[in-house]
Amino acid sequence: MKIQELIPHLEHLAPDREAEERAAMRAVLESSIFAKRPRLASLLEYICGRYFQGDTDAIKEYLIATEVFHRPPSFDQATDSIVRVEFFRLRKRLREFYDGEGADQPIEIVVATGHYRPQFIDRISPAQLPNNIPDSLMDSMFPAAATNTPLRAEEFFLSSNGNHPPPEDRVHAEDNSPDYRDKRIFGWRSSLSICAILMTLVAAAYLIRGHNHGWFANPKAASSASTAATVPLAAGPEIRIRCGYARPIFKDEEGNIWTGDRYFTGGFATELPNQHIARTRNPELYLSARTGVFSYRIPLAPGTYELHLHFAETTYSPASSLGGGENSRVFDVQLNGRPLLSQFDIVSDAGADTADVRVFRDVTPDKDGALHLDFSGSLGLPILNAIEILPGLPHRLRPIRMVAQNSFFVDKSGNLWMPDTYFNSGQLAADKVAVGGTQEPGLYAGERYGNFSYALPVDKGRYKITLYFSEKYWGSELSKQGGVGSRVFDLFCNGVALTRRLDIVEAAGSGRALVKTYHDLHPNAQGKLILSFVPDVNYASVNAVEVEEETR
Repeated sequence: MKIQELIPHLEHLAPDREAEERAAMRAVLESSIFAKRPRLASLLEYICGRYFQGDTDAIKEYLIATEVFHRPPSFDQATDSIVRVEFFRLRKRLREFYDGEGADQPIEIVVATGHYRPQFIDRISPAQLPNNIPDSLMDSMFPAAATNTPLRAEEFFLSSNGNHPPPEDRVHAEDNSPDYRDKRIFGWRSSLSICAILMTLVAAAYLIRGHNHGWFANPKAASSASTAATVPLAAGPEIRIRCGYARPIFKDEEGNIWTGDRYFTGGFATELPNQHIARTRNPELYLSARTGVFSYRIPLAPGTYELHLHFAETTYSPASSLGGGENSRVFDVQLNGRPLLSQFDIVSDAGADTADVRVFRDVTPDKDGALHLDFSGSLGLPILNAIEILPGLPHRLRPIRMVAQNSFFVDKSGNLWMPDTYFNSGQLAADKVAVGGTQEPGLYAGERYGNFSYALPVDKGRYKITLYFSEKYWGSELSKQGGVGSRVFDLFCNGVALTRRLDIVEAAGSGRALVKTYHDLHPNAQGKLILSFVPDVNYASVNAVEVEEETR
């Protein structure tokens, strides 16, 4: 059976999305868990109501405090933590519901740590797939031992991206606990070809649903993404592991799926309370870790990969009761038996309570078909928050493309731009001012403004940075005032000036696109391109950032 022939059978996976999500909300509110907790039920109903109204920007701590918990207009979040406390309780009760009474629900409501917006995550059961798939294929995809308990849709992708578990005799003790064993994702032992079919089936359903519900900002552009002529990435899986995380699945703000901790030997898991982590859209990713002397042996198909290691120092910091700082934790990392990071100090590298991403290209599995990472301490215990392995470009880093927005953007060449991250300070803003002088107005739909910087993680090499600007306020119909000289700022990369006293209106005019490109830039010793925007007059501003490695 051809995939095209299966697509009509998948249309039942794409019914009215809002009706599905409202049903998911009602299932939670009518459960015995929430019936006994009207305060949490009111909180969930409020944030979901805002979500259904398309008003997620109004899901703010102050409004929740005054409108749900009836705090006075003088409410001060610095002295009254009611909202944060109740959201902690809400997340706990949602997990309890989906682990028990709501185990068969097709959609799971998640409120990520550090955020107040609800997310509606699909689960899919075997019964939802076409009934004319051959029995042999169904038996391979869904072993007889598996139950009909729905899985999150993304869990199908996990079984199709090469993330096979270690052999049974290497499974760790905590993985064999009854609670964890009951939640294991089934179908892990399917062949890659069967998993590829599964992935295509579910992807097709998502494309149908995405088309019907306008998930793509530009459907034509999104469609072209699959056919654009770009430098091909190496074939292979995307592997994301949240270290020290006990649950099977974690979904980040960009929709990436991370498995719980796996493939490790030694060390111990650490989970942290909610706290601020700088330079990331995903602070929760850094609230669990593997600590101690430990190793990872990650099965990996042949090919060239890009390795991202995620760290954050949350123990030795000014805010910690232990104090500390530089030279409190120093350790070594080896890749396939060769030094990767020597005398590595996270605080020295990035600062405390700050996401630190180290990126390495041209990574390949060892002779035994696995990627080996070994962590040993010189001072204090090594720590690692997450591992990300992506298909790579030989001798070249994958481009970084970010828009100063909270959503993805696909340009006319089919390039995917992610929401901006790696930032420190500044604010996001969006307006409906049309920007002229460009074939890609979507790049300019949002902006980051203020006195801010980006720490862009790269490997050794030479890089080109392209920055996209537009002045949509001064000299426009919004302000009806100002113009040249109203916004002036400096640009630096690793402390070296790229442009002094940049005035967008002077360079391009109000409401017009300005693109500036800088060549032959090298990362600092910490593997970063620190891009700083420093105001001279009013705030600095940028709409999009692009980083590409230059080859000679």
